[in-house]
Amino acid sequence: MEKNKITPETYEKMNKEFEEEGLAFTIEVPTQEEINAWKDEPHRYFDPPPGRNLVQEMWDAAGGRPND
Repeated sequence: MEKNKITPETYEKMNKEFEEEGLAFTIEVPTQEEINAWKDEPHRYFDPPPGRNLVQEMWDAAGGRPND
């Protein structure tokens, strides 16, 4: 059994909480088939930008490290 099963009831509970908290929006409640299709999609992870050594860049801009 899946640990965190997402169902249409999950969205309905969230909408009820939003209403109780006085928030001015609701979430569209998808069908279980739509939820399953979304979960079966390959995950698109964020590709971080190339790493930079900011300390080295500062030393380079200052003309190098002392005693080098």
